[in-house]
Amino acid sequence: MPGLQCLFTSADPAAFQLLPTYAARLPWLKIIGNTINTREARHYLQEFDVDILFCDAATVTEPEMENFFINKAGKILVIVLASPDELTTCNFKCDIFSFLEKPVSFEKFFNAVSRAKLYLRSFENSSVSQAVDYVFIKSEYKFYRVKFNEIIFCESMKDYTQVYVTNKIKPITTLQNLKTFANKLPNDDFIRVHRSYLVSLEKIDVVTKSEITIGQKLIPIGESYRSSLFKLIQQSS
Repeated sequence: MPGLQCLFTSADPAAFQLLPTYAARLPWLKIIGNTINTREARHYLQEFDVDILFCDAATVTEPEMENFFINKAGKILVIVLASPDELTTCNFKCDIFSFLEKPVSFEKFFNAVSRAKLYLRSFENSSVSQAVDYVFIKSEYKFYRVKFNEIIFCESMKDYTQVYVTNKIKPITTLQNLKTFANKLPNDDFIRVHRSYLVSLEKIDVVTKSEITIGQKLIPIGESYRSSLFKLIQQSS
């Protein structure tokens, strides 16, 4: 499966100082950021596709963060570092995927992220039959049958996605976020190039350092996605 993206956030950086070192030992785990307050954490969570958030008990129980995770239930796995006292006294209202008791050893960390990896893998589209070459897209009160090779690119519009296809002037708008919709498409044919864009590899005309051209459309390349894109280009060159 593609690498998992994680974010660390805590008002007590000392308690988290070993975690980035642990994460660096796992090639399939990518660190998006290491923040020290709720405001910074929410910025990263809104700007990037974070799969796993590591935080302390004090951070995740802040009302602002709790409400955020209640609304994002199932989309971000929350792993909380806590002492035994915090586990018994804190009232966690949002869903917590796993707890790590302080101090955290590499073995505990590895076991937690491995469980998260297996959990997320269960939602991948790899189980879809290779004979299926289309997806049904629900838009308003209709279901549009769209072949994978008809999809040009997809654009995120916060909590919904616009899907641009070859046989329609206007995009099909679906009430799914981009990450959810992307899981319905074959990984080998589509690639995320920006937090707001997913493109069909077949439809790309030109790639520069900062953008992709598809027909008359210019699509920006996000900094965190550039490495994966150009690695793929090198493999095909």
